[in-house]
Amino acid sequence: MITRLLRWVPGWVRVETEGGYPERLLNDLAVTGIDVWGVRRAEECMRFSCRAGDYRRICPLARHACLRMRMRQKHGFPFWRHRYRYRKGLLLGLVVYIVLLLALSPRVWVIEVEGNVATSKEAVLEQAQRYGVKLGGRMDALQIKQFQLHGTDALETVAYITVNPSHCVARIQVTERTPTPQVIDLSCPSDIVAARDGRILQIESRSGQKMVKVGEAVTAGTVLISGRVLTDLGEKLYRAYGEVLAETTRRITVSVPLLQTRWLPTDRVACRPVLSLLCWDFHLYSRKPLQAKTASFTREHPLVIEGVALPLGLTCTYDVFLAEQCTILTTEQAQELARQQLAEQESALFSPDSYTRLTESGRVQGDTYVLTATYRCRENIALEVPIAGTG
Repeated sequence: MITRLLRWVPGWVRVETEGGYPERLLNDLAVTGIDVWGVRRAEECMRFSCRAGDYRRICPLARHACLRMRMRQKHGFPFWRHRYRYRKGLLLGLVVYIVLLLALSPRVWVIEVEGNVATSKEAVLEQAQRYGVKLGGRMDALQIKQFQLHGTDALETVAYITVNPSHCVARIQVTERTPTPQVIDLSCPSDIVAARDGRILQIESRSGQKMVKVGEAVTAGTVLISGRVLTDLGEKLYRAYGEVLAETTRRITVSVPLLQTRWLPTDRVACRPVLSLLCWDFHLYSRKPLQAKTASFTREHPLVIEGVALPLGLTCTYDVFLAEQCTILTTEQAQELARQQLAEQESALFSPDSYTRLTESGRVQGDTYVLTATYRCRENIALEVPIAGTG
């Protein structure tokens, strides 16, 4: 490889001779110290290779040996440069490519996080950035030892973390902690009382004395599990702990104004493209603020090679211009909107299969539609309160 490179830089040619005395030419080349290689003899022809600069020196020797000499092939940088002498852009592109290759090859192009389940990728990357693990950072500047020692300080769920650099990829390996069992502090005396009215379905006491029975109706504030326990030595105070499932009744009311002021999207859209390269962003738009109300959404278009997203691509933010529009809802439209809001509140308040809708009623009150629903729920009504005089 080195020999080929040393011959390619000054250039070399493939020569063919015919007739005369080839042996005399070879002897003269040896005497003058001209280097040739790849000598082949075929009937009256002889072929060999030599440096481009030695071709003119061989011509007199070939005439002395009564040989006709012709140049068959040309190789090397001087001939390549002569061929593309009018294409200066190609040479400039080659120079830019070499400069970018030398400048960007020792930097981090891709960061991968492995082993994180309970820990978010964003939290790991934020912590890693403090130790040089970031897009565009130099591979030789990664503080791997410090990252291993202090990288878990702000990550409560991580037991060990490290970085495995490979070419332009930095792989962050995360080992998470094994969850420790919850230890209940029983040193603070307390009672379990009912958080709301209901009928007891199931009571489970892990600490304390049960004060109610299954099927009994209770009101909010009733003591369900007492921390005052009578023993042979008298009354002892404990921390009451347990769960009490009860059947309760709930009510949700939703109000929807009939006069709705909404901002609706128009056909006008402004695009703000940003060219991203490693840790650098190049804004390809004017930063003049828009004098209108808009709704924005972003789409990323990274360069993907074999399923790996490289830190090179466009990030386009689209601003959709909005127009204000006032509409008066019909009763049916207001009812449909109220039911959607009611369903959202049900998902936020109740767990699946823990409630049954009993009644639903809607009516128009002035310029508002009111929807009211009642539910029969199965929920834990246990509420822990300290025993008076012990806190």
